Amino acid sequence: MKHRVFTAINVTGLAFGLTAFLLIGQYISFERSYDRQFTNSDEIYRLTTDQIVEGNLGTRDAMSFHPSGKVLKEELPEVLNYTTTRLTGNLVIRHGDRVIQEDNVCAADSNYFKLFDYEILAGNPETMLNEPNSLVLNESKAKAYFGDENPVGKSLFALGGRQRPFEVTGVIKDIPENTHLKYDMLMSLKSMQNRLDRDAWSGYNYYTYLQLQPGADIQALENKMPDLSRKYLGEETTLIFNLQPMVDIHLYSDFTYEPEIHGSADSVDFMVVISIFILIIAWVNYINLSTSRAIDRAKEVGLRKVIGAHKRQLMGQFLFESLLVNLFGAILAIGLSELFLPYFNQLLGKEITTHVWSNREFLTNLFMFFVIGTIVSGFYPAVVLSNFKPVVVLRGKFRNSKRGVLLRKGLVVFQFAASLALIASTFVVNKQVNYMLNKDLGIDIDYVVGFTNPSYSGEQEDEMREKFRLFKDELVAHSAILKAGMTSNLPGGGSSDINSMSGGVRLVGITERVQGTVYTQYNDELFIPTVKQEILFGRNFDTRASDSSAVILNEAMVEKLGIANPEEVLNQKIQFGRDPENNKINVIGIVKNFQRSSMKNKVEPTCYFYYDQPGNSVVKLEQSNYKAGIAHLEETWRAFFPDAPLEFNFLDERFEKLYTEDKRFGDVFGTFSVLALVVAVLGLFGLSAFMAMQRTKEVGVRKVLGASTNQIFTIFFKDFLILIGISALLGLPLVYFSMTGWLEGYAHRIDFPWILSLTSVVIVTAFALITVGYQTFRVAIMNPSKTLKYE
Repeated sequence: MKHRVFTAINVTGLAFGLTAFLLIGQYISFERSYDRQFTNSDEIYRLTTDQIVEGNLGTRDAMSFHPSGKVLKEELPEVLNYTTTRLTGNLVIRHGDRVIQEDNVCAADSNYFKLFDYEILAGNPETMLNEPNSLVLNESKAKAYFGDENPVGKSLFALGGRQRPFEVTGVIKDIPENTHLKYDMLMSLKSMQNRLDRDAWSGYNYYTYLQLQPGADIQALENKMPDLSRKYLGEETTLIFNLQPMVDIHLYSDFTYEPEIHGSADSVDFMVVISIFILIIAWVNYINLSTSRAIDRAKEVGLRKVIGAHKRQLMGQFLFESLLVNLFGAILAIGLSELFLPYFNQLLGKEITTHVWSNREFLTNLFMFFVIGTIVSGFYPAVVLSNFKPVVVLRGKFRNSKRGVLLRKGLVVFQFAASLALIASTFVVNKQVNYMLNKDLGIDIDYVVGFTNPSYSGEQEDEMREKFRLFKDELVAHSAILKAGMTSNLPGGGSSDINSMSGGVRLVGITERVQGTVYTQYNDELFIPTVKQEILFGRNFDTRASDSSAVILNEAMVEKLGIANPEEVLNQKIQFGRDPENNKINVIGIVKNFQRSSMKNKVEPTCYFYYDQPGNSVVKLEQSNYKAGIAHLEETWRAFFPDAPLEFNFLDERFEKLYTEDKRFGDVFGTFSVLALVVAVLGLFGLSAFMAMQRTKEVGVRKVLGASTNQIFTIFFKDFLILIGISALLGLPLVYFSMTGWLEGYAHRIDFPWILSLTSVVIVTAFALITVGYQTFRVAIMNPSKTLKYE
């Protein structure tokens, strides 16, 4: 109570440090909890597909073949069970007079609930997915369609290409956020038997999960995979089965065709570092302020020792003071955490917890770090203060030791180095995100909307071809719509939103067969002009020519074939697969690369084939009148496809969504970097205030001897500028090496921004000088007649 300002600074600093540390800890715990809610999660592995080209690891695919799980269970005694799943895309449902498009639909076989033991609210998990045309709903979807009624036994009618009722056979609890495979509806895999038969061992489009025997030797299992792969895929295959722990998928997977944009172990590790830095900065504040007040407390310690106090008792006193300060800080941290939690959840884009005071893990961590903080921050000051010798102190000869001063300076250097490292890293993250958002994609997506076309059955193909043609003609008849085209894969999709083949490719008579994954996209003749993709050589598809057997290649595909001059590829024949009798397709054009997906990834080597009614459309709107164009699109859609809901997105918004996690990481990083600087400045405020108070008489003497206010400022600033300089020498290399490593995860990335990093030094210096300057100014303007009387 005697030193209220210093107590308040210590309590507030510790409270902010603990709040940041514990909230970030909740986020880290959440990210690491993915897929651990299942009973046997540590024994479940995902079967993936690696491509080995000339002994080198190429594309790693999260998917596998439909029969894979079954044959591996038969071949390997270590495999207890398996389940096969597939993301089916959207399902358009008519229920009563409503037509609803469900986008998160997954198909699974009858073993699914044997591996993934979700809470079953209705239905029998042993039989829910046994029959074709069965649906299992999440709790929220069941309520949306059937209210409080039991939906089991009732039906939902599927439109589009299915045109049949699906019986609801079960209801499960909503899928939690912390799982990599999310869905609202689960369809029986037998509902798509024709697709299963067609794919067999020719298409790896399925997520297969294996439950292994407890304690199974994973390395021994992986050693068996190459032989099993060749047995079922052929001796010449370049594809090898691989096992991936399910609990590693969210943070450690860099495979193609992931079911969602996954997290990043690097980002989580960075957050760990941030939280530790902030907490240590808060502890350093306490240590610095406690030890800097040694002169003030020396006389107290000397008197206590003279009247009989033992060193052990004095250490107990100072540790108890530390306990009280940390206790008040911990109590305040609970209030701050509860206050900031909604903002923190919003910052992360997910609700990691609802209330901290009812979260056992949070309270356990709070208690643990309250105890650790008491010891860490209180032990050294207690040792220092209890070691004073009464004879020295009471004679008035006590001074701060050089070792103590050096330690405090070292701790200040650590605070500044940590603060500028965090701020500089924030600049790097934000610059990289802005670079990805603004980099030229190779196509024009301004005022271009994309949407999924209605699905249809095989019998409707001719009817729908004419309907799509008339639909496009009607769209472009309006002055607010410039062009309309169709494609199998909309720009701005994730890694799984494209087709691929892996049987090899060659230019007939020019190159040998080139191994590796080749990506394919199907466009009509209007897609390229709609998005203004540049044709470098040759021509676009032409409906008047026989282009059903023609192909257009992008630059990355030409590079993959090993051709230096793209023009040489024109009018050559390209052949896919290993069979020399496969079709030879004429190359009619070479187009400029465009970034189909995130800038994290390289442009895929892609072959564009002609198809007049692929699954998606793109529409270019007139910028000055785009709202009228949207209204016309919606009106035309209702006229042509009354049973299908229209859900469109601007393509630039699709691309922005790809960087949601990166932007979120930058926001979180920036928020807590600022908080780290605030906590450091808070400690510096207290330290500089005490130093200014201690040097009050010195300032008075200097002024009497003729020193100006500017000279006094220089004396005070000099020491801190040296400390900041040392901090920069330590912090900037740390930023360079850590953030350069982080940037390597992006195929398209910025060069390390040294200027921005130096800006962080300027920011930290400015805050430090303002803080120290304020305290110095208060002393410098005092009348020497008062300062020379100061004790």
